[in-house]
Amino acid sequence: MFLIHSSIDQAPLLAGAVVGACRGEGWLNPLQPRFLGVLFDRLLGFKADFDRLAPCSPEEVLQALPTAEQRLELVELMVTLEMLCDAIPAELETSIEHWAEILGVEDRSLRLARDLAANASAQALLDFYRYNWVGEQHRLNPAFQGLLARHGKRAYALTVEPDPAEASRWRALEHCQAGSIGRALWDFYQQRGFGFPGEPGAANAALARHDWLHVLGEFDTTPIGELEVTAFQAAASTLPGATLGFIGAVSILQTGLLPSLVVPPGHHHALDVPGGPERIADAIRRGRACRRDVFREIDFFAVADDPLPSCRSRWGIPEPVVE
Repeated sequence: MFLIHSSIDQAPLLAGAVVGACRGEGWLNPLQPRFLGVLFDRLLGFKADFDRLAPCSPEEVLQALPTAEQRLELVELMVTLEMLCDAIPAELETSIEHWAEILGVEDRSLRLARDLAANASAQALLDFYRYNWVGEQHRLNPAFQGLLARHGKRAYALTVEPDPAEASRWRALEHCQAGSIGRALWDFYQQRGFGFPGEPGAANAALARHDWLHVLGEFDTTPIGELEVTAFQAAASTLPGATLGFIGAVSILQTGLLPSLVVPPGHHHALDVPGGPERIADAIRRGRACRRDVFREIDFFAVADDPLPSCRSRWGIPEPVVE
């Protein structure tokens, strides 16, 4: 996730790199420099005017960024700026591809951007679910390919065949201790009228895993809340595709470039709410502080009876910053 492996000393170079790759003759959307300004300020303590900042060349950046992680995070940030455009111009796509080639980065987020730049929305939808954190979890399920063959792309996100055992597992959270993370998740579902994984039409277990993070981080299910939780989980996991989940969510919930299997059309401009970029930066900060990989290292059902505040404390998740 953005700027996780970067230091304040590297901030001017990274900022110049994003400007060099994405600003061109001028920003295509006023949200782009604002978003960058908030991220660099809140995550690295670096203040800059991204309308005037001098650009860097990819060759300069290649020499200065020693690790593949740093170069990947930089390209992912560039791709996110693409997703803030209502349509991706060919010159911006070409520029970011050029930077990625020189930096030696070939990432799944670039594949998504190519699809969207070519207006191949159906392919983009498949690539998004196939390569993000949901798809990574489906690869661990031997039954998934059969579901996909029988029901098509809906199987990536939704329960397409009844699974009484899975549904019972989630419904049993009602009986967890009051104040526990498990009971909080059950309440979360009841308050929103959500069905449980295993019940046809509800989210499947792979997608619903991030509902635990909604509860853990106190993120709502509003459009900006979904961007917050995907930013948090990307910063709190090394699972391949975790950051793609956030990048795709931006293209669904901000510009509507990407269709969705679960979000109705029309939930656009999520970052335009007051304090939107600041909320994303804070979600990244909190995810970065988490001491456990939220996708790889936590069995939430095994700790379902643990008090929710103690889970946050044990895993090092700080309180949100209230603007």
